Amino acid sequence: MRHAVLGRLLLALFVVSGLAGLIYQSIWSHYLGLVLGHAAYAQTLVLAIFMGGMALGAWLASRRSASWRHLILAYAVIELVIGLIGLVFHPGFVAYVDFSQGRVLPTLGSPALAHGYQWITGALLMVPQSVLLGMTFPLLSAGYLRLVPGQPGEVLGGLYFTNSLGAALGALATAFILLPILGMPGTMLTAGLLNIAVGIGAWAVWKMVQADPVGDEGAVATAGKPARAATPDEDLPRLSRIVLVAAFITGATSFIYEIAWIRLLNQALGTTIHSFELMLAAFILGLAFGGYWVRQHAARIADAIRYAAYAQVLMGLAALFSVVVLARSFHWVGWLMSALSRNDAGYDLYSTGSAAVALAVMFPAAFFAGMTLPLFTTALLRKGGGEKQIGRVYASNTLGAIVGVLLVVHVLVPLMGVRMAIVLSALVDAGLGLYLLRYVSPARRTVGYAVAGVATLMFTCLTMFLGKHDPEVLASGVFRNARVRLHESVKVPFFRDGKTATVSVAVAPDGVVNIATNGKSDASMTASLDQPARSDEITMIMAAALPLALHPSPENIAVIGWGSGLTTHTLMGSSIPARVDTIEIEKAMYDGARLFGGRVERAYKDPRSHLHIDDARTYFAMGNRKFDAIISEPSNPWVSGVASLFTEEFYRFLRSHLKEDGMLVQWVQAYELNDELLATMIAALLKEFPDSDLYVTNTSDLLIVGYTGSRTAPNWSALAETPLAAELARVGLNSPSEFALRRLGGGEMLKTYVSVADVRPHSDFYPVVALNAPRSRFKAEQAVSLFSVIESGLPVAELLGGRLEVPASGVSPNQHSRFTRLKTLAAALRDGLLTGEPKVESFGEDRVLLPKVLALLRLSAQPVKESDLLMWSWLVSDTAALTLGPLPESEQEGVWVNPAWIAREGQPAIVTDVVDALGATARREPEAMLATAMKVLAYPEANRLSSFLREQMLLQAQLGAIGSGQPALVEEIQKKHGEDIPESARYAYVRKYVRVWALGQVASADPEETVAR
Repeated sequence: MRHAVLGRLLLALFVVSGLAGLIYQSIWSHYLGLVLGHAAYAQTLVLAIFMGGMALGAWLASRRSASWRHLILAYAVIELVIGLIGLVFHPGFVAYVDFSQGRVLPTLGSPALAHGYQWITGALLMVPQSVLLGMTFPLLSAGYLRLVPGQPGEVLGGLYFTNSLGAALGALATAFILLPILGMPGTMLTAGLLNIAVGIGAWAVWKMVQADPVGDEGAVATAGKPARAATPDEDLPRLSRIVLVAAFITGATSFIYEIAWIRLLNQALGTTIHSFELMLAAFILGLAFGGYWVRQHAARIADAIRYAAYAQVLMGLAALFSVVVLARSFHWVGWLMSALSRNDAGYDLYSTGSAAVALAVMFPAAFFAGMTLPLFTTALLRKGGGEKQIGRVYASNTLGAIVGVLLVVHVLVPLMGVRMAIVLSALVDAGLGLYLLRYVSPARRTVGYAVAGVATLMFTCLTMFLGKHDPEVLASGVFRNARVRLHESVKVPFFRDGKTATVSVAVAPDGVVNIATNGKSDASMTASLDQPARSDEITMIMAAALPLALHPSPENIAVIGWGSGLTTHTLMGSSIPARVDTIEIEKAMYDGARLFGGRVERAYKDPRSHLHIDDARTYFAMGNRKFDAIISEPSNPWVSGVASLFTEEFYRFLRSHLKEDGMLVQWVQAYELNDELLATMIAALLKEFPDSDLYVTNTSDLLIVGYTGSRTAPNWSALAETPLAAELARVGLNSPSEFALRRLGGGEMLKTYVSVADVRPHSDFYPVVALNAPRSRFKAEQAVSLFSVIESGLPVAELLGGRLEVPASGVSPNQHSRFTRLKTLAAALRDGLLTGEPKVESFGEDRVLLPKVLALLRLSAQPVKESDLLMWSWLVSDTAALTLGPLPESEQEGVWVNPAWIAREGQPAIVTDVVDALGATARREPEAMLATAMKVLAYPEANRLSSFLREQMLLQAQLGAIGSGQPALVEEIQKKHGEDIPESARYAYVRKYVRVWALGQVASADPEETVAR
């Protein structure tokens, strides 16, 4: 039958249309996140405007479609227009942001005005396409019904199914295919091209209809004419009002469920872009199959209202049951995290498992929600309501969705929490179903009605009993550590569902207090200064201390992210800042951090400290404020919405809000991140702050200090005030040497790091960090390559990055500083070599070194035998790797400078030449390093030396070449000796790093040669 073929074509087109529509919704969230700041706010606005625009479009279609002759043609034109707007969206958005941040927001002194402007203009960016998208379902539904009159249930259910199925595919395609490959501009362009393709396809279908005016049973002949409505039932006006209200209510509750489910699943699965799109796809897939069920069974449904009523009750019951499932989901995620290997395959399985968890929570209720709209519309059409009812019901449903979105975010969650928001909405759904069964459906007072009422009561009681959400479980961070709940000894005195996230504060028996967002720890420290400092404390205190010491007069400082409040508290310990503005987007974070008590008291009580609950972009743009220093301490980049604070566009924006001699202090972590992702963020920062320094605060937290003007001599006396000095000393920052110890290198070192990684700067519109950091987090990767520059044991950072190697004697012991450990170990080895009697307790956890030192001393006490040369060279290279770099020349006397631990008389020439080469490095003499290392490498018997020692000599020669102004020699040395020396884990990165540095130096000296290459 020809009309059946045309119908299948229309259904196929509507799959693609739904796919494009969800691409828009997903991408709009990313675009508006750059304006509104937090992903939760952006998603809220997108949902509200998307659904609101669709409601308006559906209403307009309901008003006009009955008088239009060619509905399929009208649908084709609308799809084409949607696609054309999609093609120009990105350049329009860029122009809008530039205009807003450069012209409008600086003139708006009021936060209310600024937010109003952003929300209204952000909405206007989406409204045209949203309105047009809202018209597509009513127009295509009515056009399809003209093609196959008398089958409203099958048509509406089929279209709802295909469009929702496409939407689910669109959500997945956006996060897992399009964004990684094409970025935001390319993804938006793809959606536009898909709409254009759908428009062309729909036009072709319309042409086929026009070409065959006498189709099967006359169906095609009437396809271009408005359908003649059946004689309206006298009960139609009342039924229409009830159905419109019911559609409104079910739209509101459905989206309350969606947002509440996502909020709770974020705490189990992690707040990532992948988890959000998986949850969204699971919800939409449930809607799709609800529509499919209606399509398959519509012909046998006599009383559509009764079926819709039961669907409403079952939706409420399923939503109540989802609360119980959500409570169990933490155990399932814990099992996944424990069972899976931490590799790419494991992450793919974890994502699949996450999708299964999301389906278990969302699918049942969403399935019944997907049944309601086709059933409600079918009931009105059968009563003779006409085509206009399609658009009216659709409009009412989407209008309810807007109210649901706004209600759950701004009223229900803050008032009663996420869990009770679901319970309340479920009772509303079940109550609506019971009302429809009792007062609207012709089959009243049935056994089914009684069963539905009893089931609602039972499910409510069971949910309140079995669906309790334990704060110790919700705050466990199971998606990171596989731990389903906090230890029983840990207390959770603060747990609050905020507007954008759930914040918890946990207190351990040892007095350590931890504050977390959606289960992810954001800061931890001890409740008392009498206890040993935590590693987080060093980072937060040092972030504040750096601008106080390095900036000539940091009077106005901004801090992005409240966290524990310790950074702001530390700043308030100095009399220099006149004002500190801290920007935090979640009020619950500020309230929860009060539990740190006296440790952050100044942040709350000092009149110079000012809190702003706002997005950083909005706050800085408002009034065009400029600061002496900005300290940026957001959450981890894998958290959805946070990666946009590590882009070149954002750093350009921050630089415009720093004074001429301003300073940026940027926190970023090296844990749960790989070198490529870290390098892409550093590359973005260097584009705006090429003069930068990198500090390593503990074992894996980094602070990058970027300068906008010329540097001035540090003012270390600024850190000597009371009580600031005591707090700094407690975390091991009691002298300039401690800061120098933690400085890894400057801008050239960071540029080389970026060059080695071969990455592009991170951009707002190509969110590679947001897309790839969740995988890196799952794999527990570590971006430690830069650390190996120091930990290689060679003075790479001194010779190439301007690092000042401080004496081990001037460093206080600190278990949280990786470079302090190096110093301590180097000092122990030095003392052992000088005294000839190394002490086991001096080596701490590295006691395996003791027998190595003893063996080296024994072999070196007389001429090294040829049979012992390999062992001796291995021992000497291992010892040198732990002492050459960490100890400055002033502490090398007797170790490598005039070594007293080796008997030089009678030693083979190769042994003395090795010792002399190491001595040249200890003295930091580049020319001697080059000459002596090349001499060792040239020995015919050099291959009898340890490969580690040969690798050491290779690097020493290359460093000597660079240090003596001959970087071009590095590649010559590599070709002559390096290709025959295997790479070790210790030196692999350093070898690549040194070569890239040298190539950069050669290119800088001869740019024409670089262009030629």
